[in-house]
Amino acid sequence: MNQAPVELPAGLDQAFGAVAGELGQATSSWLFVRAVARCAGDRGVEGLADSAGAQFVVLDAVARGWLAGVREPVVDPRPVLDAIGSATRLVVVGVEATFLDALVARMNPAVKIAMITHSPFPVDWDRVLDNYGGRVERVDLDTFQHWAGGKSALLTFAYGREDSRTVVAPLWLRACGADVRAQFRALVGWNVLESPMNLYPRWLVQVDVDSFTHFVPGT
Repeated sequence: MNQAPVELPAGLDQAFGAVAGELGQATSSWLFVRAVARCAGDRGVEGLADSAGAQFVVLDAVARGWLAGVREPVVDPRPVLDAIGSATRLVVVGVEATFLDALVARMNPAVKIAMITHSPFPVDWDRVLDNYGGRVERVDLDTFQHWAGGKSALLTFAYGREDSRTVVAPLWLRACGADVRAQFRALVGWNVLESPMNLYPRWLVQVDVDSFTHFVPGT
């Protein structure tokens, strides 16, 4: 006997877009999937993927992964710290709160950290950066190159891998042009999505894994 679909609150897709701007798409996906699972079980998670997954493919991937048994993200900053190496300045391109929180907590306090404050979603950047108690500074696309140098690294978050390709926020392409690549000692991609994407990556763009000096698998 077929079960009736679970009815979820209206506007979850709009709510997800608002949260994703400040927490990141992977972090927000786990937040929403867990909340729906607590209230409506796996059928609710399936309904979430069906209703909002086409617009937010990271959410779809996390929800489908949940249904396949993946119940926790892999959050291990140690390989990222190894990739950053002896850098004394780190510029973060994009937001993933769960992962960045773990990285900042393990990073040498002497390392200066900045975030490029740009997003396709509405973001209260003061609130985002306040979470780090002054540890993370604010830069934009016009000023982040002031942080470049032989002791500087660029970090972004990647969403899955298929053969030699991965998916990143479009901001990475704007920040990491040919003139910038030679100015930083390390270009690090941190894969924060274990489950595969099955849909076209809206809000994201594909890049070659080899375009990074270091690609951290995350699993």
